Amino acid sequence: MDLSVVIPVRDEESNIPELVARLKQTLDQQGFAFELIFVTDLNRDRTLEVLREQHEQDERVKVIKLSNSFGQHVAVVAGLEACTGRMAVIMDGDLQDFPEDIPKLHDKLLEGYDVVYGTKDKKNDSFIRNLNSKLFVKVLNRLSDHEIQYNTCMFRILSRKAIDALLQFTEHEPNLTFLGGLINLPTETVIVTSGTRQRGETKYGFFKQLNLAISSLLSFSTKPLRMISICGLIVSILSVLYMIVTLVQVLFFGMGILGWPTLVTLILFLGGVQLFAIGISGEYLGRVFIQVKRRPLYIVQEKIGRFK
Repeated sequence: MDLSVVIPVRDEESNIPELVARLKQTLDQQGFAFELIFVTDLNRDRTLEVLREQHEQDERVKVIKLSNSFGQHVAVVAGLEACTGRMAVIMDGDLQDFPEDIPKLHDKLLEGYDVVYGTKDKKNDSFIRNLNSKLFVKVLNRLSDHEIQYNTCMFRILSRKAIDALLQFTEHEPNLTFLGGLINLPTETVIVTSGTRQRGETKYGFFKQLNLAISSLLSFSTKPLRMISICGLIVSILSVLYMIVTLVQVLFFGMGILGWPTLVTLILFLGGVQLFAIGISGEYLGRVFIQVKRRPLYIVQEKIGRFK
């Protein structure tokens, strides 16, 4: 098998027929021996039925149905573990990634790279969504141990070496964008077309973006813990300075000490700092707790098609 295309989908019944048709046309023109692996979980529409129909029409269309909602990145991991290609393309199923750009990624990979990911020529999302994405990436780059780019996307091609390297990680909440940078195999970018969603609704709202950003930060950086230590040190220094100022006022200037307002302000300030520190520490501890349980990343409910 030359090429596997892994596509996580949910509630995309209206996009799947066109996506499959364009993929088959593009890959057949290139002469690839390929398989299309769709990974889905809980749908509110006929996504699974449409995928089953596509498989009946062409056995190269394969489906992995997960038993629960484990997340987009976990769905991609399930597809990569099942793929047999010497290379694998990862793309979204909403037609914002153009199948016609796959040859660009493939040609660049043949130049000696193990990972080639698409860089959007422009962002076609709304102004608010683009602004949120920029802010998230800037904050992540400041706090994370690994740099990511603003306009990169899930659309990429991996060599078999890169696939095997990614599958060695057993993260409970994997972020393939960050893990791709962590393995640090030869990587290049290619400008790809940025499409717009024509049908259906986006699955990544503001709160899902926020959750992904927080999860990615806590999974790939310990800087928030260091920030807590620095914050504690600053509060301690300020407390000592305040005590010195208070003593000077009382001993040398005969000034009285402000009572109730000062006490309430200090208690509220220190209480807020402590709760913030406990919250961040709790997030890290919670991830350790979940990870040490060694639960499976996903459960396969059904497979449609012939897998290895």
